[in-house]
Amino acid sequence: MNNKKTFTATRRRHLIACVLALVTAVIMIPGMTTYLPFQMNEQILLPILLFPVIWTALFIYAYLAQKVWQPFLVMIALCVSHGLLSFWALTQGQG
Repeated sequence: MNNKKTFTATRRRHLIACVLALVTAVIMIPGMTTYLPFQMNEQILLPILLFPVIWTALFIYAYLAQKVWQPFLVMIALCVSHGLLSFWALTQGQG
């Protein structure tokens, strides 16, 4: 009988899936409004409607990835890039 585990680093995967996936999805919402090529009301509506899909995809990816560091790096990169896009959009009118 094969006793191979489904995945390794269970605690880290739980943390990444539950906390980091939620934080990443929340940070992506304002960041997406800066690059969507729609009218203003659609730029705001689409990320809000996509929030459950984004969170679910990141949550599942945290468990399906071969290595635990892969979803961690992807989610950190998404957080940083969308955070910078949001910061850029907020400070663009300043000065």
